[in-house]
Amino acid sequence: MKKLFISLIAAGSFLVMNSCSEDYLDVNKNPNEAYNNQLTPKERLAAAQTNIFATQYVTLNRFGNLMMNAWVGNIFQYTAPFDDEMKMNVTSTFYNNIWDNYYLGINNFQTIINSDNSSKRYSGHIAAAKVLKAYYMQTIVDLYNDAPYSEAFQGQSNLAPRYDKGKDIYKALIKEVDEAIALLNTFPTTATYFNATGTAAGTEGVEDVIFKTNIASWKQLANTVKLKLVVRLSNCTDPEVIAYRDAALATLPSTASSYISSDVLLNPGYSAANTAQQNPLFRSHGAVTLNGEINSGYRLVLGSAHIIDNMLGRASRTSGLVDTRVQRMFYANVWNALEDAEITPGFQGYYGLEQGTTNNDNTVGDYVGLGPKQFLITNATTGSSQPGVFMLNAESQFLLAEAAILYPSKFTGAQTFFNNGITASFTYLGLTAANAATYINNSNSRPNIGWTASTNKIAAIQYQRWIALTNINPTETFISYNKTGFPVTPLPINTPVNSRPTRLIYPQSEYVANSANVPNLVKSDAFGINQYSPFWLK
Repeated sequence: MKKLFISLIAAGSFLVMNSCSEDYLDVNKNPNEAYNNQLTPKERLAAAQTNIFATQYVTLNRFGNLMMNAWVGNIFQYTAPFDDEMKMNVTSTFYNNIWDNYYLGINNFQTIINSDNSSKRYSGHIAAAKVLKAYYMQTIVDLYNDAPYSEAFQGQSNLAPRYDKGKDIYKALIKEVDEAIALLNTFPTTATYFNATGTAAGTEGVEDVIFKTNIASWKQLANTVKLKLVVRLSNCTDPEVIAYRDAALATLPSTASSYISSDVLLNPGYSAANTAQQNPLFRSHGAVTLNGEINSGYRLVLGSAHIIDNMLGRASRTSGLVDTRVQRMFYANVWNALEDAEITPGFQGYYGLEQGTTNNDNTVGDYVGLGPKQFLITNATTGSSQPGVFMLNAESQFLLAEAAILYPSKFTGAQTFFNNGITASFTYLGLTAANAATYINNSNSRPNIGWTASTNKIAAIQYQRWIALTNINPTETFISYNKTGFPVTPLPINTPVNSRPTRLIYPQSEYVANSANVPNLVKSDAFGINQYSPFWLK
């Protein structure tokens, strides 16, 4: 955990040189020096949001898409691409930057939370930091179970924090969100923003790259994060967990308007000015870079046969059912099209490559690449400056649908939420509500796909969550897959294991710097349900 004491010096330096706040500048001090310990929550928030989001949007995006059999490596132009993912080779170096970068990022939120707020000037910023701390820390528990928490984020004071039980961290995260909501409720009912008067004032809001300090939006996100924690605990049998879960459920609002109802986007000013300022997902996997060449990260990824066949009605469970979202998520015959300068939509040539395939008689031009939404944007300025997606409205709607199935005494309207989630996915991708309505009608007769024919509504929700969050936040689908077993998803061919991991192995950085506390896991501990599995699976 030695990385935990690294402060936001680089981001702080950037903010110092680009701010006119009187909160930290003094005529007797060098204005070019970053006084990191004097940065206020207002000056820290945007950098804290942006830094950790890059890992969510790129690393966890890639991880989830591969685990949920939506992406596959381009074997025609790369040697053994995504080999560890195809073999489920989960070790202490497998996606270890998820842990490392998330802990660094959460530490930045904790620094904001620890700030002096005796003047009440930063109640909104601290509330936002608490919500985001809970949001990201939940992912750590979902992927690793036990983790440092109560002794973490103390910098040099404690470089080897003890591990807390996953169930205890969840309880603490619910409390964190409740505290955030309480802070947000301290603003007058007439207030809209975090500033003292509660109204927009000049450049007020620029320090919050998610909601521009809008109080109502932060309350909605807080409720949505709390709901996600509660929904994840639905199968728990531990009396202690059941008690705090039910207590949290009782305090959640039951009205849909209290939760996220539009796409939550993040944009700190992404641009094509230089590589570092590009949208991070486009920078990593977009088709066009600043010099006009096709990005190697775009070349690396093809669509999997599994998701393409399901979306085009070639799989047994979707036979004949065409999901037009495929046109926006993936692009047909991508290399033939790009080389011929022909970018024309249509379903001809939509074929995916099977995960685990190591040789094939076809050529790369026969397969789909990443699509025109987010990735295949031939104008580098447009692609570089597009906002990132922190949370889709579709994700929130499917969460509410699941909650209405699991907790019907609290939430009603599961089918409405389900249909709203599909519609929100279509509209985010640039399709119409009419397109969504046609698909909803056609899918209703398909078990575990549409609503009417599905005796297991959770299976239908999970299938639609899988499609909606592919390319955006698929690790959320993967975690829900571990909980529910849906959607049924084949393993890569020739993989040496018989299941996907239910957790990740602690990173090498922990075994080096916190060896006295980190549990000593072996590869087999990452699979199945055992003492190291996420507590909500037991």
